[in-house]
Amino acid sequence: GILSGRHELEGCLCVMSSRGKIRKLQQLTNLGRRQAEELLRMHSENVNAAVDYFFSNPLKFATSSKKAGDPNKLKAIFKKYADDDNASQMQEKYGDFLGEIGLSEDGIGSFAIPWKLEAKTFGAIMEGEFVQGFSSQGVDTVTKMKTWAKGLMGDLKKDGGDFKEFYKWMFDYLKEDAKRKTIDTEIAVCVWQVIMTDHLTLLDKWLEFINQETKPKVNRDVWNQLLDFAHFVKTNVKDDFSNWDPNGAWPVLIDSFAEWMQEKAKSESKQN
Repeated sequence: GILSGRHELEGCLCVMSSRGKIRKLQQLTNLGRRQAEELLRMHSENVNAAVDYFFSNPLKFATSSKKAGDPNKLKAIFKKYADDDNASQMQEKYGDFLGEIGLSEDGIGSFAIPWKLEAKTFGAIMEGEFVQGFSSQGVDTVTKMKTWAKGLMGDLKKDGGDFKEFYKWMFDYLKEDAKRKTIDTEIAVCVWQVIMTDHLTLLDKWLEFINQETKPKVNRDVWNQLLDFAHFVKTNVKDDFSNWDPNGAWPVLIDSFAEWMQEKAKSESKQN
């Protein structure tokens, strides 16, 4: 009867491919692909458990069930800031657009917007990305964009999921060319100054160290692990790094920084 039918249904859900599960979850919850993947991962690929969690925690997913933004309104906003010689791209007036929605061209927001809109080209937003991205957020007026941007800035100030995802995305965004394995130190330093101020207490020291080094190129491992290091240092490492474990699984550059901090502390204590 009904019970065996339910068991059969659960059996079907269990063997469904991961992609099929994500699609199923999206149909049942109206979530975006990225959120659906995340939710499924949280529940060990169990669609039923993920659906239960979704409906038991409506506030957590309030934004996901928003009505999509009106593409025509978004096209009109985009048109105002599009390049004069290329109507499908916003690059020259991107700073003006940021100002309009309450963000600074020199702040983390200038990178957070491309992240949220899933932009592919460094320093430019395409019309399709703008319309699709904001529409999926349920945002289609400048007033709504201001409120949305303010919330986004608040989220990125906190350590945790959103910032981590954004931070990891930044590496590929800065790399520009998919074949490249590293980003230039000068670029990494400029970006760290902007995005890590709320997350790495030793940011000034780290940048001083990097600038003194032989300008090593920054690979994905160093980039990603710097965020883990930022969290680790807060609770596990003394100011003078005297309890740093050189045999931890950190990239060489981070170990070198720890040694540099130890030397710095020693020379400062001698001077005093």
